[in-house]
Amino acid sequence: MTDSPDHQHESMFDRFRRAAKIDANTWRDPQHDLDAFRLATPQERSDIEQFLLARGIQHFIDAEALACLDTPRARQALTAAFSSGPTEIRAAVAYLAPQLIEDEVRVAELVGRIDACDAYNALSLTLTQIETTHPPVVIDAMLRRIARDPSVTAAHFTGLLLYLHGHAAEPFDWEQRPFLLRFNPGDEADRRAAFELLCRLIGYDSTAYEHCWPRAQ
Repeated sequence: MTDSPDHQHESMFDRFRRAAKIDANTWRDPQHDLDAFRLATPQERSDIEQFLLARGIQHFIDAEALACLDTPRARQALTAAFSSGPTEIRAAVAYLAPQLIEDEVRVAELVGRIDACDAYNALSLTLTQIETTHPPVVIDAMLRRIARDPSVTAAHFTGLLLYLHGHAAEPFDWEQRPFLLRFNPGDEADRRAAFELLCRLIGYDSTAYEHCWPRAQ
């Protein structure tokens, strides 16, 4: 898209800063102008870096821009955000800059995030990370969450487990949808039966997760 005449002579820093503004038109899908970053002079890149650091990592796009910058201060900010940021930001850093985090720390954070994420908070990034990072502790965390929490999240974790163990063509296989829906709230006896079948399919003992099931009221 061509810039309007009013914007044709602005610096790449000004262009980047203008695009970074989140308003009524952009709040649903905010995006940084990474083309402006790539076209920037060294000084403009330094100004963009300072702008991002002062702004803080508020969204996925902020982590993405800092990962593209890949300067010492940008890496430091990303590492700090992974250590103390909210779930969505930790997930973004783990996805965008995994090389900044020790493997053991990254897996431990993922295990904790599996217990906390949901459809509105880092579920998509968590599922994406699990596709390439799924040691036994991660599989165990997914099964505990499925047993504990009848929900859309449990259905997505189930779909991904089927995929990882060769029982589905994709992480959320629509051909498996009737089975996946059994993990939503509803018939608790059927959900238990579905869970037992899932465990048999992937080679886990369903009785090991008995303590995770919600107690009857």
